[in-house]
Parts: sequence; C-alpha cells; structure tokens
Amino acid sequence: MGVQIAFATALLATAALLLHSFVKVTGADRGYEIERVITVPLFPVMEGARRVEFFRTLTDEIKSLPGVIGAGAIGGIPVRGDAGSQVIYRGDDVNDTVMLQRPIAGFRNTTPGYFAASGTTLMAGRFFTEHDPVTTAVVSESLAKSLWPGEPLDRIPGHTLHQGATQSPLISVVGVARDVQSGTVDKKILPQLYRPYLPPRAFGDMTLVVRTSDGSSSLFPMIRTAIRKADPNVPIPAIQTMEEIVSSSVAERRFQMLLTVLFAIVALLLGAIGVYGVVSYAVTCRTREIGLRIALGAIRQEIVYWVVAKGMLPVFIGFVAGSTAALGVSIGLRTLLYGITPYDPAAFLGVTAVLLLTALCACYLPARRASRLDPMIALRHE
Repeated sequence: MGVQIAFATALLATAALLLHSFVKVTGADRGYEIERVITVPLFPVMEGARRVEFFRTLTDEIKSLPGVIGAGAIGGIPVRGDAGSQVIYRGDDVNDTVMLQRPIAGFRNTTPGYFAASGTTLMAGRFFTEHDPVTTAVVSESLAKSLWPGEPLDRIPGHTLHQGATQSPLISVVGVARDVQSGTVDKKILPQLYRPYLPPRAFGDMTLVVRTSDGSSSLFPMIRTAIRKADPNVPIPAIQTMEEIVSSSVAERRFQMLLTVLFAIVALLLGAIGVYGVVSYAVTCRTREIGLRIALGAIRQEIVYWVVAKGMLPVFIGFVAGSTAALGVSIGLRTLLYGITPYDPAAFLGVTAVLLLTALCACYLPARRASRLDPMIALRHE
C-alpha cells in the first residue's frame, strides 16, 4: 500500500506542476491582445506598390464592417514565432566590427493599422502612419534599452539606427512599443523592429489582423467577401481567431499535462482502493479485538480514531517517499515548467490535500463500520 501511495504522490505532484505551469502559459501576458482578434494569412501575387494598395484597400474595407474596431497587416504574427532577424546599429555607429556588441532584433513589416488591431501598447512617441516614409521605424522597449541604455523611453523617438549594416539607409525611430512575446511564452523575448509596409519593403507573406467588438465568427464571410473585392485572385486560407492559434501553440503542453493527469488519477484511485482494502482487511482480522474494546467501554469515536490511525501510518510513509521522489522528478521537469519553480508550493500543497483527504475517506469507511460492531457478535467472531 505504501508503494501505491508513493507512486500516486509522485504522479500527482508532476501533474499538479504541469497543470499550474499550463495555467501560467495560457494566462501569460504576451504584449498583445488575443481576445476578439481574427487573423487571415494572405499571399498576394502582385508586387511592390500594388501590394501596398491591396492591403490599404482591404483594411479600409474591413474597417467599415459592423463590429470591426481595427484592421491591419503584419509580416508574420508574433504568436507563430520569430520573423527574420538582423543586427541593429545605432545611427552613430560607423564600423561593422562592433557587430557582436549590437543587439539582434526580429523585424516585421506592418501596415499602420496593425498596432491598433493587435492591441500593441505604445510606450513613447507614436506609431507610424500612411504618410511616413519607408525609412521610419517603431522599436520595441527591449531594443530601445539595448541601443540607448539608461536613456528615458520618451527621448528615444528621433534617434536613428541602421538595420543589418552601417552602410544601410538611416532609419528614424518614431515610437517605442511594448515588448511582445514571439512564439511560445517560455522563449526569451527577442527585440523587435517594425517597418512600414512600403516599397522596396513591400514583399513577403502577410497576415491580416482584425480586431472586433465581440470576436464572433459571423464576420468570417464578410472578411472573405472584402478580400475577394480587393483582389479576386488572392487565395483565402482558413480564417482563425487569435485564441485558436494560441490554443494550438500550447497543444503539446496540453497533451503532456492531460496524459500525466490521467495517470495520476488512476494512481490515486488505485492507492485509495489499496488503502480501503488493507484497512478493511485489518478490521476483519481484528473484529474480536474491536468487540472487546467496545465491551470494555471504548467509545465509538475512539474506535474510529484507532482504525484510521492504523490505516494512515503506511499512507504517511508512502507520502514522504513519494514527495521525495516528486522533488527529484520536478527538477528534471524544469525545462517544461513556465512561471513556477520545481518546488512550487501551490502544487505540492494541493497534492497533499488531495492525497490525504482521499486516504482519510478510504480509512474512514471501514473505521465507521468497525465502530458499529455489536460487541457480543464480535466476540463470537472466529
């Protein structure tokens, strides 16, 4: 029985850690909104200025739809992972040999409406507009702090930088945006550089991002109609909400958690059945002893306490052994945990409560039966 309890404790602790970590992942602040946001990956076949006009026409059309708060496009939404990355230099850098001392940043081409549609927070300055040239940029907070350490964010707009090489065109920073998490939230945040979607940077696949008032799928047909109206030759892949994309991004974690929880529940049930069986057998074997105790004046509460204490002793031994094993397992799970430590108190306290309550119930049932024995019948028991 102690071995069963030990296995149940280890599995329950592992399941609790993964469950708590999963809750942290799904509730993590990613730096952008996922509620009531619709996304559509688009692959227009036109080039240059025609691409820019296509997305401008499309976003204007979608903004006019009922229930739409904002619309824009970006070259790869952050939740799907990092975009391309390059070394970023300050505008006063004159030598590429300092490359290793400069930050690496992901860069994304965006239309002006993307920031409002995604809920990206502006920390300083402003987001670029349709009237800004291609040599403007919005930088993330971490990129601003890497390039200009110690300088207040409200002084960053107006600074200049180079993307990729010091010989590249000088880019003027117009705003600082809050950091966003690219890919899964357990990855290190990569600084971001946002550039206007204008020639010669109007290339690559884009994702349409639409912010709505209710997140209803009733807008899907209207969005498809708007895309066909802007260009009937553009293929329309599946339309997804941001919540669906985030949910799929944590599918592996969800599977690991559910599988472990399933094994933990089975182990807990087996442990409870084992406790009940052992205690029931002990009561049967000591029926005469129990009857004698009652005949000599032992009150029924004392009998219950005595039986429960006998049954809980191996439970406590198994719990201690299982908790020790669980601590070792949790250290090995460190890379799978997010937002919690391998010694997460909430997880271990929850496991302790569940296990002890289950064991107490398994012990109480035969103890209650023992306390109700008729002493005369018990004393005649063979």
